[in-house]
Amino acid sequence: MKPTISLPEKARKRSRTEQLHEEIAELAKRARLDSWNSFVEELQVPSDLYPALLTLRPQLLRAVTPRALTADECRALYQCIAGIIETNAALREHAEQVANLTQNWLDAFRGLDSIGRQIVDFAKFRAPVEDNDDDQA
Repeated sequence: MKPTISLPEKARKRSRTEQLHEEIAELAKRARLDSWNSFVEELQVPSDLYPALLTLRPQLLRAVTPRALTADECRALYQCIAGIIETNAALREHAEQVANLTQNWLDAFRGLDSIGRQIVDFAKFRAPVEDNDDDQA
């Protein structure tokens, strides 16, 4: 009896859909925000700012009468501002990632459109017309 040798299977190329799915899953794992109204860290704020932040109504903050702050309140306010700056950066990164994912999705549709047009040309016994992407913006 001859010994059999197992050869590794040729690695299958991932589809564009699989690549997009994996990219979205990876971005979701790395995300610093877990919802549209979360902050990157828990923020401690002076009590008179809390209603405005809780309801996302800046007019409530504008209506607060200015007063002297204790050192602890000032520290909390500085940490709050730092947390808001970091959250803004995370939101900008998230928006950029959404734009990139949307562009990838659009590119996948363009590929499908091109294949569909080739199939139509084949079905109608027409010579394939070369795509000229320079005409599209």
